[in-house]
Amino acid sequence: MLDLNDLYYFATLVERGSFTAAAQAIGVPKGTLSRRLSRLETHLALRLIDRTTRRFSPTQAGEKLYVYARTAVEQASTAEAHLRALTGEPAGRIRVTCPHGILRALLAPLLPQFLAIHPKVYIDLVASSRYCDLIADGFDIGLRTHQHDLADSSLIARRLAVLKMILVASPLHFSGQAPVNPSDLDGLHGLHLETRDGPAAWTLHGPDDRRTTIHLQHKLGSDDVSVLKTAAMSGLGVAVMPLAVCRDELASGALVRVLPEWEVPDRNLSLVLPASKGLMPAVRAFADFVVAHMPDLAE
Repeated sequence: MLDLNDLYYFATLVERGSFTAAAQAIGVPKGTLSRRLSRLETHLALRLIDRTTRRFSPTQAGEKLYVYARTAVEQASTAEAHLRALTGEPAGRIRVTCPHGILRALLAPLLPQFLAIHPKVYIDLVASSRYCDLIADGFDIGLRTHQHDLADSSLIARRLAVLKMILVASPLHFSGQAPVNPSDLDGLHGLHLETRDGPAAWTLHGPDDRRTTIHLQHKLGSDDVSVLKTAAMSGLGVAVMPLAVCRDELASGALVRVLPEWEVPDRNLSLVLPASKGLMPAVRAFADFVVAHMPDLAE
């Protein structure tokens, strides 16, 4: 395969018309240019430049090679310029995947401010609660909720917040007095958040370090917390969800906390991105912005 540097030297030789002029333009000794030209001619088994004391001109083969050489050098220069631009001002498209509920409650409020600061960035946002393969699916950044540490070594994880999980239901769901003890939930319908590492049953931690596990009747399961929130507000059952996702509904009375003295295990919220050193400025800027601002919304 031809060496790009040899093509650059050759094109400059043709354009400058002599070893002396080309060497001055490139900043290398004349002997270097002579050796590189000889090596190129040997590699191609063709004479590329007729050079005597009175004449220095490309041969027919040299003229053809010059066209390709000039094109290759220009394309390489253009590619380098574009790639160097990626290390400057944040610009271009970034693809982000995020769970539905987290998107609506925590990420969406941050987008207008970020895009106002970085007007040359375009965000392609996909709402999904499944654990996708960021690299295979073409995502630059993902937001994930999890109970246990993320084990994927191909990803860098940056902790955003600890999501406080609570039991909620519609006040209309209880015909009489609200539950006081976990046993009061026996026979009630459960709305289950289907997660990759979530438990099938709910473990509650109560006063005096008491612990109990409850099994409600499965009524609805979904990996979209927004679906469960709507179902809970409709009186369909009791749900476990992040406080940050249902804070407004609690304030309005559309939802009430169930067994507020009993704690549900929290979940972690992390930002993940491929473990590569060459992050585009737009990706790095978005990740840094989310890490800096989302914890305030998640409290």
